[in-house]
Amino acid sequence: MIRFSTLLCAVLLAAPLGAQDTEPVIPAMAVRKALQWMQDKDPGKRQAAYRTFQLYGESAREVYQRTLEKAFAAHEKRLGRLLNDKSANPYFGSDLLTEKLLTERARIFPLIHTNYKKDPGKIRMLQGEMESLTKLNRQLRMLASADSGSFDASVSAISTALAEVQREILLAQGEELASEELDQQGALKESFDGEVYLKTKSQIAAVQREVAALKKVNATNAACGWANTSQKDFSKYLNENRSLFGITPLLMEERLSEAATGHSVDMATIGFFAHESPVKGKKSPGDRARIAKFQHRWTGENIFMGSSSHTSAYNAWFGSDGHRFIMFSDRPNLIGIGPHGKHWTMMTGRK
Repeated sequence: MIRFSTLLCAVLLAAPLGAQDTEPVIPAMAVRKALQWMQDKDPGKRQAAYRTFQLYGESAREVYQRTLEKAFAAHEKRLGRLLNDKSANPYFGSDLLTEKLLTERARIFPLIHTNYKKDPGKIRMLQGEMESLTKLNRQLRMLASADSGSFDASVSAISTALAEVQREILLAQGEELASEELDQQGALKESFDGEVYLKTKSQIAAVQREVAALKKVNATNAACGWANTSQKDFSKYLNENRSLFGITPLLMEERLSEAATGHSVDMATIGFFAHESPVKGKKSPGDRARIAKFQHRWTGENIFMGSSSHTSAYNAWFGSDGHRFIMFSDRPNLIGIGPHGKHWTMMTGRK
């Protein structure tokens, strides 16, 4: 089989002999064929077209540049068709959804940290905002879970062609390139659709990292042999809600949970309900964390009495401003859960 480059050379070199006595002239038919190959999906054909044009040297420079520019426009058009194909593009529409999510997170997070003095109407408003944010997160996570491998490969193939042509244009213009590597991202940024694709892909990757971090922490918490079901259920429920804002999921810590459980037991047994304990040596949360041999820094404590349900404890704390601030603080990365009957203590810490 004759190679592509050989075939194209044969066409291009078939210039009239009279013309070759002075400067080589590229026949129009050969230029059209070269352009056709530059626009091809096959990198072998594209390389053959570049090499053959280069054989004509300086005399072909202007024609080469114009042909390359036409090839770039054709690949750019192909990229636009692909990226705007709703049925093929798994990212389609996610750029607007991501922007909306980020905007809503930035708007609602300060509301979570606003002191409403337990106003029932304001708390209902906050709960409504959380529900809306949950729907947005769910939609975006569904898009982020789609298999984009084959689509990304198609985009990469076109961006490679764009980067090749872009490099050839610079070389034809006499530019000295610092690197032989193709700048695929730079080529994509030359088009509006390509720039949107890069931005959207980056945003989706951030969502995927959030989901992966949440799954990892939840799986680790679920595997804690020392923890009971109530402790695991509460940590998962809180982490799901924290993830709506993209803040760090909390890893259950055994010693901190021991300190929290001990306080719940003391409250139930002795009959008090306060952060300050009458038990000797366990007066403050810091004292209790120290006795439990918690090795890191504790950052907050919530207490609740009235139900054995983890959602009841969460809802009570959500409706109380200071307790809500602790649950949605972006400072801690550890949590200690201490349920005992209808008493609950939650402690947060940072490693």
